[in-house]
Amino acid sequence: MAVTASSPKAGTGKLLRYSIEVGLASLLSYWAATRFWSNTHRPYEEGQLGGMWAAISTIFVVRECKRESATAAIARMSATLVSFVLCLMYLAFLPFQAWGLALLVGLSVLVPGLIGRPGDEATAAITTTVVMVVAGLNPHGAWKQPLLRLADTAIGVAAGLVTLVIVNQIGKWTGKGSNSPSDRSPTNTKAG
Repeated sequence: MAVTASSPKAGTGKLLRYSIEVGLASLLSYWAATRFWSNTHRPYEEGQLGGMWAAISTIFVVRECKRESATAAIARMSATLVSFVLCLMYLAFLPFQAWGLALLVGLSVLVPGLIGRPGDEATAAITTTVVMVVAGLNPHGAWKQPLLRLADTAIGVAAGLVTLVIVNQIGKWTGKGSNSPSDRSPTNTKAG
C-alpha cells in the first residue's frame, strides 16, 4: 500500500523527521555554544545560559520548509539586533531597573515596526526581557549580556540552518530528498 502525503502515516513520518531535525539542531547549537563559552573562561553558568539561548534560537529557526526556516532566521537575527542595540545602549550607562526593562520592552516593540520589520516585535521584546533580567542577576559586566546573547543567537541560527542543510543532503543521498520537510514548500505538499 502506497502512503500518500494526505495519509496519517505520511503526516506522522513528516512529524517524526521534523522532530528529529529540531532535536539534532538543538543538540548542535547547545554543544557549540557551551564549547564556545568554556573556551572563553566564563563561569559554568554563563556557558549553560549561552547553550540554552542558542538552543532556543535553533528551535525558533528550524521549520518544516527551507523558505520558512530562512524567513525565521532573518526574523530571529533582526529581532536580536534590535534588542542588542537597545540593551547595550542602556546597560553601558545604567544598571538593571524595572522601569528600564519596561522602557526597553516598549522600544523593542516600536523599533521593528519603524524599521520595516513588523512581526519581529514579540521576539525583540522577549529577547530584551531575557537580556535585561540576566543583566540584573549578574550586575558586574551587565553591559556584556547583549553581546553574549547576540553571539548565542548567531550560534543557534547557524546550527539550525546547518542541520537543515545536512539533513537535506542526507535525504538526497538516500533518495528521499524531495520528500524532506526542508524541501517542501506550501505548494508541493500533496502527492501527485
